[in-house]
Amino acid sequence: MVSGAILSDIKLAAELSPRTQRAIAEKAVQVDYMPGIELYQQGDPPSPLHMLLTGRVKLYRQSRDRCQILALPANGDSIGAESLPTGGTSPYAATTLTQVRALVISTVDLQVLLDELPDFQEAFLRLITERLKQFVTLVHDLAFRDVTSRLAMVLVARAEVEGRPQDGGVLFDRLLSQQEYADVVGTAREVVYRTFKRFEDDGLVSMTRRHILIRDLDTLRLIGQQESR
Repeated sequence: MVSGAILSDIKLAAELSPRTQRAIAEKAVQVDYMPGIELYQQGDPPSPLHMLLTGRVKLYRQSRDRCQILALPANGDSIGAESLPTGGTSPYAATTLTQVRALVISTVDLQVLLDELPDFQEAFLRLITERLKQFVTLVHDLAFRDVTSRLAMVLVARAEVEGRPQDGGVLFDRLLSQQEYADVVGTAREVVYRTFKRFEDDGLVSMTRRHILIRDLDTLRLIGQQESR
């Protein structure tokens, strides 16, 4: 059992009734994970629900030697258990990118909560719907935007959510390798390298091993909004 107050940091639970929050708190267990830990794999039975308090996770699908990163959930997000209502297998894998602290609810306890608490069931269905909309947007971007536009969108999104104002721009942790950035935008690592280099040459970004500095967020945002012709 965890403190009910901690649920105020979780989007899924923040607006639920006090009774429902208490029921969730009684079932949840706080767990700490090191970077690189697989929370669940693609094709696994329905996974426990993970409500992220701190840290970052990548959701991805693997096909032979190819990988597509689907999302990068962060503090306040909830992942896992999407296949519980249908009894199917997990549609994607989840691996920690950083140290992660999460509230975890087993599938057995989660099913009880969903059966007994209508407001939690509604919130859980909204979570699944929002995830589906996110994936539909990803499919659209992969189909109708080129690599330059897709990478610009990823950098803008990270700057807006995680960025810290600095002299000369907005700074955030690099977090991903160039291969992982390639897996996010659906291309080869060499293409991402050339695109980053072009952004640097144009004065839009600066990069170190640990950080990315966005120097011209407005121009990068315009690039991200362009669709292929």
